[in-house]
Amino acid sequence: MSDSEPPRPRKILSLKSGVAAPGGPPPLERIQRPDAKKRVVVMAPEPPPAPAPPPTGDFKCKPCGTRFDPPAELADTDSVRCPSCNARLGLASDFRATPPNVDKLRARYLKK
Repeated sequence: MSDSEPPRPRKILSLKSGVAAPGGPPPLERIQRPDAKKRVVVMAPEPPPAPAPPPTGDFKCKPCGTRFDPPAELADTDSVRCPSCNARLGLASDFRATPPNVDKLRARYLKK
């Protein structure tokens, strides 16, 4: 370096590959000292996944397939909506009929 150039702030790094270049020296092997202690890493076993809750609901949304129970607090003229996809499935009175009026609903009645 000449006196006119400022000193470089840090060393320029070069890329090293794990494969020796043709005609170059062979890669250095890692030598383990005989007195070096080996570390043993013990991994805790993963806990088994929690069992899925049993599906609940007497109806199944036709657009998305989610099982649900229609809300009991709705008035007969209110629309029932799917809790998952928010699709309008029919009137609460049609869900409460015995048997349910499935011709007017966008939901399937699941027999128990």
